[in-house]
Amino acid sequence: MKTVFGFLRRLWKASVFSPTAFLVRAVLITAFFCASELLGLREYTTFLSGTSANLNLSWQTAATLGLIHLLLYVGFILLVPIFLIAAGLLAAWNRWGRRHEIPEREPQVGPESSVNPGA
Repeated sequence: MKTVFGFLRRLWKASVFSPTAFLVRAVLITAFFCASELLGLREYTTFLSGTSANLNLSWQTAATLGLIHLLLYVGFILLVPIFLIAAGLLAAWNRWGRRHEIPEREPQVGPESSVNPGA
């Protein structure tokens, strides 16, 4: 159980522009969108046509619920693919950059490098 919490903590504290952070954002948006679908908030998007889905709620509450679902839907359709593509590209870039990194050369110490400028 401790390893699960450690894993979740590492995911949550990831750098802002890291592949892990983009994946976490995509998963969060997906989870919230799925929750709004399961709660049935889709029917409240009828506020766009000027009708109310539920006559037991005020039009402000129904419009707010519909707007929440609409924003989550747009986020799911637009942002989640962008976050997943960005995570994949960043992971590939980081892996490629590490593989093609040129090591710094150490200054050579030897008889050639110890030239006396005064002689």
